[in-house]
Amino acid sequence: MAGLSVDLTIEQVLMRSMKTSGGLTRGRGMAEQQRLIWLLSMPACAEVNNAIQQLTGVNYNTGEQNKGMQNARQARDMKDTHAVISCLKERKPFSSDPSLRSISTWVHATTKVNVDSAKTVGTAILTNMDGQIAADYTFKRKDQAITLALKSAVKIDGESVQVDPQLLFQRLTIAAKATEALESVFKYELCSYPPTLFDSSLLFRQPHKPVLADAIRTLLTKDAPGITGQVHYVLDVGTLVQRIP
Repeated sequence: MAGLSVDLTIEQVLMRSMKTSGGLTRGRGMAEQQRLIWLLSMPACAEVNNAIQQLTGVNYNTGEQNKGMQNARQARDMKDTHAVISCLKERKPFSSDPSLRSISTWVHATTKVNVDSAKTVGTAILTNMDGQIAADYTFKRKDQAITLALKSAVKIDGESVQVDPQLLFQRLTIAAKATEALESVFKYELCSYPPTLFDSSLLFRQPHKPVLADAIRTLLTKDAPGITGQVHYVLDVGTLVQRIP
């Protein structure tokens, strides 16, 4: 199992035989006829080469050069193999559950995700192209295969906000601080950034202090009772301090 890889075998065996004496690059030419003769003669050349080595007693032997044969490399490969097996046993990707889910994040796909039917979607697109001019045909987004990443967004105030489920899960579990608080924390909508503070470009929204001041004046009248409980004071040099006592 620790032998040479396929590409290394091709480089050391096949390419070497092509570039040494008697190979294709040594005056034989690279036309189709020369290549066919060279390929068909390889089994006979291998038998002749083996017979000459046995007759002269000269054999081509190599030492332990492959790093994959060392004990440290084998132990590391076995450790990685056990890690992959344990992950597959925990996630159970080969179960009878027909739903699609990510093997890394374990996020389940919605019913709109059809990436597993990509061949059918592609065939339908090619069928629609029949009889039409290629330059005039327009690929529509609704005809494309829908992946799990394309559906990781939510609509907030009519705006599409991308969601990273794994990052949000980590943040929410940290914010919960205790197992008892998980249920209350996960009641909130999953969003990668608070849309009330940031735009979709992750820049702070422009503040509308006069709107906030007008809302406070509307709610708080002169005869309103005093604020009870825990009070938070917000100090601002703008209209809030100037117009609201």
